[in-house]
Amino acid sequence: MVKQIPALTGIRFVAAAAVALSHGGSLFLEGTSLALDISIGTLGLFGMSVFFTLSGFVIQYNYGSSIAGSPRKAIPEFLVARMARIYPLFVVLFLVELLTGPMVWPWLPGTEAPAEGFSWHIVPFQLGMIQTWFFANVAGVAPVWQYEEIGIVSWSVSTEWFFYLVFPLVCPFLARIRTVSAAILCAIGAVTIELGIDLAVFLLQGRINLFALHAWGTEAALPNWKNTLILWIVYFSPFCRVWEFILGCCLAKLHEVWLAEDFRPSRALLDIAAIVGVGATGLVFWFTVHKAPFGATMSLFDITRNNIALAAPVGLILISAAHPVSSAGRLLSASWLVFLGEASFALYLVHVIIYRRFPTVRWETANQLPGHLGALALAFTLATCVAILLHFGFEVPARGRIRRWYQAASPERRRRLVRLGGAGLAALVAAAATYALRGATGDAVTQSGISVVSATYGGNCRWISARGNATAALAAACNGKDECTFSAGMTRISDPAPGCAKEFTAAWLCKGERTIRSGSAPVERAMVSALRLSCNGLTRDE
Repeated sequence: MVKQIPALTGIRFVAAAAVALSHGGSLFLEGTSLALDISIGTLGLFGMSVFFTLSGFVIQYNYGSSIAGSPRKAIPEFLVARMARIYPLFVVLFLVELLTGPMVWPWLPGTEAPAEGFSWHIVPFQLGMIQTWFFANVAGVAPVWQYEEIGIVSWSVSTEWFFYLVFPLVCPFLARIRTVSAAILCAIGAVTIELGIDLAVFLLQGRINLFALHAWGTEAALPNWKNTLILWIVYFSPFCRVWEFILGCCLAKLHEVWLAEDFRPSRALLDIAAIVGVGATGLVFWFTVHKAPFGATMSLFDITRNNIALAAPVGLILISAAHPVSSAGRLLSASWLVFLGEASFALYLVHVIIYRRFPTVRWETANQLPGHLGALALAFTLATCVAILLHFGFEVPARGRIRRWYQAASPERRRRLVRLGGAGLAALVAAAATYALRGATGDAVTQSGISVVSATYGGNCRWISARGNATAALAAACNGKDECTFSAGMTRISDPAPGCAKEFTAAWLCKGERTIRSGSAPVERAMVSALRLSCNGLTRDE
């Protein structure tokens, strides 16, 4: 039995709280601050990088030796243990949302219309935890956005499940690492590979964008963001994010080698590593806030901040926190933080449900900020309390019952279970591939002339919540025409940031062209200035 590291449990709560506060901020703190908008989003990115890198560290630390030593016995036990850890609470909360929400009962009093893009086709993939393993456009919405609450956060469960299946394949290679230098080179290699993927996306983004536009439609292309193929590649896709998991595995091997050699890094060295990690994370936040939001093209920084730009600094913090003598280890080992860390998975899953059922107020003026912060604090506290109850009242008992049932089963029954599980997963993956390819056939851009890709009013004020808010209005007015003049004041577009001088931006494709055109109306004249879209050029009419 390996010795537990309390600080790693404590940092799990930090990650869950970062994601929960990010989602809460987007719901409770809407206002005119672009810096706040982007910082809230980056906080969520940070939390996910912590989860993925930490997962690799913990999995290698707890299971690496047993799987490398006796894979036939240890691999099924490992997968059952991970399934028992994540599946019961996930499936119960997902089914509660599905069976009590507006997707099923739109006629019940107090419910709203079904979520845009909702499709029953995605339910088997969601229950099978493979919704991030493929890209598709289902009525304008990617699979990871199909559901309003659990679906929004459970994408990471799907990505993590892929990590768990890959882990036994990399264990033999990790077992060969027996020196500090080899472990460090392994970590550097994982960072380099993910950075290489990001660089390839950066260099090929024009082709990727054009392919997505023609294969799945305008919703899948930049400067849209939420449903784009590029977002799936660099953020949701397990094929890219798995290298953060492997980075964590390499750092766990480094920790193991230190323990095996009875090498104890000095507290000063560990604290320097943590300070560098925190400082690098702060720089990512600073650069994100102080650079212009991307439009039809992304910089390499825009891409890497979704994964390795935050995961690499997190790795330094983890390697420091794993040693109790370090300042990070002592802080994160606080008993109250470890207690909350035990319920971090429940908090991660349930917080959106609590937020969406909590009376939400809008931040329209600076004077209302304290009240909105108070509402967010109350909602976060309530979500944390519910998570603790779910963890100790349901999650822990369910996990124990599943593991005891598996241990009590006969060897033949275990083998049958493994075979059935493998066959079922293979069939589900084949069905997902067929489903994704079916939607990617043909040219999605059918009309001649202008095809509006995206239109945003106030993106300079509220980058995240405003993106694409005018797309439908512009598309209705201009799609299929050779030329079109449009003003944000010509139609009702909700104001995403009262009191802020808003810019109106648009992007469109002309039939037969291989580039996406874009243009904007000046910030101070957006509501009165007209933007002329043309397949021969672009001008502004004052």
